[in-house]
Amino acid sequence: MKFWPIILVAIIFSSCATHNKSAEEQMSVGGSIPQWVNDPFEFCGNEFLCTVGEGTSLLNAESEARKSLAKIFRVKVSGQTNISESSSSITNPDLLQSAGVYQEMQSHTREVVDEVLEGVITSKKHRDGEAYFALAQLSKRTSSKLVKSRIEKLSDEIELAYNSERRSMLPKAFELEAKRAELESFLIILGIPNFDRSVSRGQLLSKKAEYDADPRFIFIDHQGKWDAMAKTVSGELISLGYKIVQKKPYHFRVVIEDHSRREYLNVKGFERYHVNSKLTAYSPSGEVVGAMAFERTENGRSISQIKSQILESFRDQFINNVSQLQLD
Repeated sequence: MKFWPIILVAIIFSSCATHNKSAEEQMSVGGSIPQWVNDPFEFCGNEFLCTVGEGTSLLNAESEARKSLAKIFRVKVSGQTNISESSSSITNPDLLQSAGVYQEMQSHTREVVDEVLEGVITSKKHRDGEAYFALAQLSKRTSSKLVKSRIEKLSDEIELAYNSERRSMLPKAFELEAKRAELESFLIILGIPNFDRSVSRGQLLSKKAEYDADPRFIFIDHQGKWDAMAKTVSGELISLGYKIVQKKPYHFRVVIEDHSRREYLNVKGFERYHVNSKLTAYSPSGEVVGAMAFERTENGRSISQIKSQILESFRDQFINNVSQLQLD
């Protein structure tokens, strides 16, 4: 039994040696520099997207090749997004995304880029003296299938929001369209023509113009003590295209009830605060048409800090659930 550890170590070293030997066998050494090192795009043709990495070891070269491929996507998609945002800010200032939405878009882009890059393989290796070279290769067909499936899913959601004929769903449609535009940039990088034929950004803009020409007037009836909550509701409704009025006539009356209390927290230097609120939308005749509720308890160093955190949570929930008020 005492020989087992020695045998296991021998097997491990043998396995590593076999792997290294296999990698070395696939690698060309010396001689003239291969074509793919100097011109990877020409070498790979139209079926693959390729980059070359150089390093002091094979692992370093492979890593650099993958990084270069990732950079193509991230830099070009970022550039495409900036152009899109600049264009939208000129044509329609009211449609600019908030920082939170933009961060979500960036996260979505990184997620798709990472998923696409899982298909990268190192197809060629070369050593020239102390320098190692590796060719990272990505199948355009495989990548486009992944991207297209994501685009189709987003398009279905956009179409659902568009066809709902509800103005409260339109901001969500624009948010989804911005994500779709980023993915369409992927297809440009891969050299694939845009295949999507669903609801376009132009149609969304036309729908918004239609709603803007026939605005909905909202009367905010605050029946609580926290004015910041009512101001948040008013501000977000205005950003969505609604008009806030102080008296009749109006299309809807939104009653905001909020209750808050300071709670005991047996931790020195910390406070606890609890807030619950209810928003109810009424027609001019007094009929309830929609409602939503919010409840939150937060701990923090000060009441002002806690209130700020709670208000931000309320704002996020309101934006995501404003359709529950049925203000259409």
